[in-house]
Amino acid sequence: MKKSTIAIIALTLISISIALTCQAAEEKISAVLEKGIGQYKHENYDEALITLKSAQSEAPQSSLAAYYLGLTYKQLQDYEQAIPHLKDAVTFSPKIKGALPELVDCYYQLGKLEEAKTWIAEAQTDGIRPAQMTFLKGLILLKEEKWEDAIETFKEAKKLDPAMAQTCNYQIGIAYLKGKKISDAQKAFTEVVITDPSSNMANFANEYVSTLSKRREATKPFKFAFNAAWQYDDNVILKPDDSAMAIDISDKADSRQVYTASGEYSHMFNDWLGARALYTFYYAKQSNLGFYDTVVNNFMIQPTVYMQNALITFPSGYSHTLVNDKAYLSSPYASGVYSVMVGDSNMGNLSVVYKNEDYLWTPSIPAENRDGNNLAGSLGWYQFFADKKGFLNLRYALDKDWTRGNNWEYLGNRISTTLLIPGSTVHSFLDKFNLTVTGDIFFQDFSNSNTVYNVCRKDTVYTVSTLASYKIFKDAEIQLQYTHVVDNSNVSVYQYTRNVYSAGVEIKF
Repeated sequence: MKKSTIAIIALTLISISIALTCQAAEEKISAVLEKGIGQYKHENYDEALITLKSAQSEAPQSSLAAYYLGLTYKQLQDYEQAIPHLKDAVTFSPKIKGALPELVDCYYQLGKLEEAKTWIAEAQTDGIRPAQMTFLKGLILLKEEKWEDAIETFKEAKKLDPAMAQTCNYQIGIAYLKGKKISDAQKAFTEVVITDPSSNMANFANEYVSTLSKRREATKPFKFAFNAAWQYDDNVILKPDDSAMAIDISDKADSRQVYTASGEYSHMFNDWLGARALYTFYYAKQSNLGFYDTVVNNFMIQPTVYMQNALITFPSGYSHTLVNDKAYLSSPYASGVYSVMVGDSNMGNLSVVYKNEDYLWTPSIPAENRDGNNLAGSLGWYQFFADKKGFLNLRYALDKDWTRGNNWEYLGNRISTTLLIPGSTVHSFLDKFNLTVTGDIFFQDFSNSNTVYNVCRKDTVYTVSTLASYKIFKDAEIQLQYTHVVDNSNVSVYQYTRNVYSAGVEIKF
């Protein structure tokens, strides 16, 4: 049943309860008609249909028989058959006033809005059920996408009959929502809940309030985030595992303070086109190995095209990295990402990324020059669970790096998976707790024989990472992370193991 017709149920019950009093005193209810009415009230609609047809055959001019026969067809959702009988109920003598809202609703359900409006006008002229007919007029305006007129009409219905306040407020909320007035919609749905928190309509309204709150949070134009973390890295300099290759290297472990800040502005141009601009700042300050202090500035613009079950984004921008207070890497990039929902719990993802990489430090030899271009593509799949709070992601990526130096050109294949487990799936007490586990394998096949080691280098890099987060406030959480990296290379100097431990706090506002 459509939510927009919830109120019609109440109107139907009201109409039924007064139907018997609307018949003329001289009209005698036959035993067959009484039996049919009883079957209808007990929701035995198929039996009621047969009995009421017999009753109408006995008394073709009975408005009461026509009324209940029309109601029975309506309950069976045969609106076309219901209409002529309900017409008889409002035109035969005595006229059953309660049949008018049912007749209008049948026209409404069939999308015959002009006919519905004609009968509403007649009812208003005769002063029949003014609040109910005004409410139905509001539903029609809502269907005609005349949001402002519908809102004013529902407000008028509420004044005419204060008992309809909850129903009218619910439809007012729908109208504001359709008109994209999210704040006003939230207020209207909140009034629905306050009026009668235990009602079914309040449950529907509560769902809207919750959804709109999340949507409003997600679509607010300005967003900011700040993250501060302490990290311990047992191999900052990527010291080789081969002790013979690392004989001159002493200190490799160090702690550092890491700060990340971001600011974002989003704007929707219309229902299908939006854009956002993002700036991210990253700063890592080593405790002892100051040579590896790092600063990254990243600027991004992302146009987005929204479709019914999919979206296309074009994240593009520029990244600049400093190491030891010296410009190290300049990299503009452009990309396209296509994401499509498959059913309610699956999403496919396809992306292409191009980067130009300009390493600003002078290489030791020309063959070590890493300046060049990188082109990558990936294919991913998401399986959502736990009301879409958790997901499992599988991804395959292929990338090619063309460099000026002979030693760094490569073809890469990457397989990765990410599992986000919301704590609520384990126990309600852990609702604010999330655990993310990521695994990654990167096969890096270098294209040319290394000019120093006289072999085509091949690396296989394994990465496992876990992130545990706990929300201490609405927009603040504690984060604990561990990352383990193993690089197996056929060139010993590039083979290493690394562990990074991190503890921090993230705040969003």
